[in-house]
Amino acid sequence: MATIPRALFGNLPIELVDLIMSYAARPTFAQPDQYKAKNPYSTARKLCLVSQYVRRHVALPEMLHTVLLDSRNKKAFVHALRMQKEYTQTDSHLCFEYTSYIHNIWIGEFCPSPEYTFAHRSDAMFVPHSDLGLLAPVLLGAPSLAIDFASMYFLTRCVEHVWTDMGEDTDQECSPPPWRMKTLTLLGNVTRPCPMTMLASGSAFLASLAHLIVLPNSLGDVSLHVAGRAIGAVGPRDYILPQWMAHAPWALLKRLETVSLVFPRVELPLDTAEFSAGMNLQTELVTFPASLVKGYRVPLEIKASTETGEGCISLDDVRVVVSDTRVHFCIYCQEWEKVWACGWPG
Repeated sequence: MATIPRALFGNLPIELVDLIMSYAARPTFAQPDQYKAKNPYSTARKLCLVSQYVRRHVALPEMLHTVLLDSRNKKAFVHALRMQKEYTQTDSHLCFEYTSYIHNIWIGEFCPSPEYTFAHRSDAMFVPHSDLGLLAPVLLGAPSLAIDFASMYFLTRCVEHVWTDMGEDTDQECSPPPWRMKTLTLLGNVTRPCPMTMLASGSAFLASLAHLIVLPNSLGDVSLHVAGRAIGAVGPRDYILPQWMAHAPWALLKRLETVSLVFPRVELPLDTAEFSAGMNLQTELVTFPASLVKGYRVPLEIKASTETGEGCISLDDVRVVVSDTRVHFCIYCQEWEKVWACGWPG
């Protein structure tokens, strides 16, 4: 049998090498392993050591497109921003502008659930105030942010920081806001008033948002949805909206265009005992116009029936998109970080 000749990597066209490297550097968000067990950025981090060209033009752009920040890696990210500040000051070849490459950021629960008013919370609960000037422009420069509601106080600090930096001479009403963010994803228990509503900067931030995505705010919400579908208490094409939406500050979200809710996709018949033990499910992104929740009475159900009533949204006004990726769900473990990172088609 004739031996198939192997092409040397160095003999390939540079365009093909770039494609291969970019594919290899792409984070493995859809991996079956949990992110704690296997870092989805591990290959890209190794490729940063190949050469200056690969680091700058391939590995870092792929790594920074979608950034996952939580208690495991937030210190490393802040340290990287400090190093970039030093590289900029010394005109180092390692200098790299993170902000222009970051499109999506996930912020998990960094600090304890809010127990104090915003004015009494300590800067040390997340990062020192000296680092806020590094972190705030990067976070708010991303078009899309997902945040645990327990970290909303930190986001409020970031917004207030960049708002204050605009200066007193700036016409804040006529000038464009000092952030690029248009899509906000909320997760975690939304049980207290949003701290942003207490400040002019926070109100301006909320007013600038175009899209709001809501992940289930508790394990119980997911279990109730799955069990409700399984036993027929919730119709096969119906959805229950979270209760907190009835009291959300919709009037402050002046430019909001769409609201999206995320649910596990339930394929009937479904064994609830199997779900409790753990199974891989797709997810559904359910999107409707924001105008439907800005009325006098906020509907808390989406109904497929034509007789929806005043307190319901008709399924005809809703767009449902199913994810390509299946994520592990069980009664005690739900990988919403992975759901968000993998996203939905379209």
